[in-house]
Amino acid sequence: MAESKYLLSNEWSEQRRRLAGIEALFDPTTLRHLASLGLGPGWNCLELGGGGGSVARWMAEHVGQSGSVLATDLDTRFLDEIDLPNVEVLAHDIQTEPLDRNFDLIHARLVLEHLPERVEVLAKLIEALVPGGWLLIEVGDNTINRHLPAARQFALPARMRSPWRRFFRAVEALGAQAGGDWELGRVLPSLMTNAGLVDIDAEMSSKLVVGGSTRAGFYEFSARQIADACVATGFVTQQDVDVLLDTYTDPRTMFMSTTVVAAWGRRAS
Repeated sequence: MAESKYLLSNEWSEQRRRLAGIEALFDPTTLRHLASLGLGPGWNCLELGGGGGSVARWMAEHVGQSGSVLATDLDTRFLDEIDLPNVEVLAHDIQTEPLDRNFDLIHARLVLEHLPERVEVLAKLIEALVPGGWLLIEVGDNTINRHLPAARQFALPARMRSPWRRFFRAVEALGAQAGGDWELGRVLPSLMTNAGLVDIDAEMSSKLVVGGSTRAGFYEFSARQIADACVATGFVTQQDVDVLLDTYTDPRTMFMSTTVVAAWGRRAS
């Protein structure tokens, strides 16, 4: 089995601020999707790769005391802060460890695109659903970034374009080394169909990011955490990184976030 080399570790001192940026950017859309699938009292849910725990907390509120939420991550230090009777926290590697429960809903955000064994993991998640249970997967997809020139990126300031393009190439190189797939969103619905899910649908979304905001913190602290690794690829210089960090904290900066593809489907009854 291939090994995932995830660079954005929860051990990093600023990781909680990075996760806050993820929550500010992506929680509103995630929660809308969860609500649209009918999540409610009595449901048993799995939050895979729970990060800072905001989605697990929301799930717990909506499933009530008759329901349950299992929140997992490789490193659960932030999930461990959840003190709710209907939430269980588990340190778990979905690539190597079994899932032996039956869930009404499974959700994973910004997880599968990092996993070399993503197709096998998808099958494992479907097997963990009850008949009629829902799987909601959200992945960051760089199809637009990869194929659209930096000068054509919506709202990307001119001063960011060249450093951003070089940094993007470095991140792509690191992702390829780790076995990730940054265009997974393009094929995610078909993967779900091939795996036997029904009632499949999908949506692509992106949000405006303003420098210095909590949303921008996702990009700032991601860049800070992987800066040395990116420079080591040779695609980007430390000066490029410094320019990006400066623009991420500048309130005059505006750009569109990473595109996220959400796809969902139901296990056949």
